[in-house]
Amino acid sequence: MKKRKIVILLAVFLFSISLLFSAGCADKKKLYEIEQTQKEILEKLAALEANQEKLSKRVQPVAQPAEDVNKIYEIPIGNSPVKGNRSAPVTIVEFSDYQCPYCSQLQSTLNDVLKAYPKEVKLVFKNFPLQFHNQARNAAKATLAAGEQNKFWEMHDIVFQNFSALSDQKFVEFAKQIGLDVNKFAADYKSNKYDFPIEQDTTLGTAIGVRGTPTLFINGQRVTKRSFADFKETIDNILKK
Repeated sequence: MKKRKIVILLAVFLFSISLLFSAGCADKKKLYEIEQTQKEILEKLAALEANQEKLSKRVQPVAQPAEDVNKIYEIPIGNSPVKGNRSAPVTIVEFSDYQCPYCSQLQSTLNDVLKAYPKEVKLVFKNFPLQFHNQARNAAKATLAAGEQNKFWEMHDIVFQNFSALSDQKFVEFAKQIGLDVNKFAADYKSNKYDFPIEQDTTLGTAIGVRGTPTLFINGQRVTKRSFADFKETIDNILKK
């Protein structure tokens, strides 16, 4: 802004000089007109600067309140798929997207946690398909359709293993591989009966601050560290209470 002001002032000065020379030294009327023109230009410049300052204040970013990392959320299980002991005292809720590479990588760690705590921990799966993953919602439908034949987790696993190569044809192939009645699977998959539960998961996730995947909660508290050691430390601390 300062550089711009200098340029404008220089232009005003040069403009004034040019008028001065064109007017002649003895032409008082012309000199008065030059002074008035210069004054008008400077007033407009001052008004422009004031307006610029007002605009810059308007676009100042508003500070977002810091997230309360200790907040405990009430997350209903509802009809979501559950893996592990349903009466376990520790509940891991995973909001996930089937085309998310980080979600895919996380699955082996979660399985290790469930193996280490077969009685103490259960895993609840919530769908959170991201808009830029064009097969994530279809993958969610495929796993829920497999769940109609009690093979949600089998479809869940094979879909995550192939997260980068998903399509309608692939889902049918997966259904064959895990031993589903393919005709029933295809009919369920093509129906719209899974739209509501998927949207329900997404709405719930958004309401409690889920913005990306994977997002995990242990007994309602968000966790950001996702190594086996981190899970173990958190779970052991809960079990000691």
